[in-house]
Amino acid sequence: MAQNDPATLMMEATLQGFKNVKDALDVIQNTQKIQAKATYKGLTGSGKSRYVTEMAEQLGSQVKVAEMLDLTRGRINQLVKSEKNRANGK
Repeated sequence: MAQNDPATLMMEATLQGFKNVKDALDVIQNTQKIQAKATYKGLTGSGKSRYVTEMAEQLGSQVKVAEMLDLTRGRINQLVKSEKNRANGK
């Protein structure tokens, strides 16, 4: 096939577009991770548990929160439970 074939050119442009979008999403995700970790580190103990609980609700998974904040799943679970206990007056 010729290098100037319209279908080949369109396919190459589309693939390059997907690569550009993936690269941009990776940058955004990395920036969000840095900001989330900085926010977490700046909070008090009770603030951390509220923050982690809210993140888990927003992301839909404690595992995703653990990955984003570079914490263990056990620590995330502990923070979520402490927030539930605090909310229940225990």
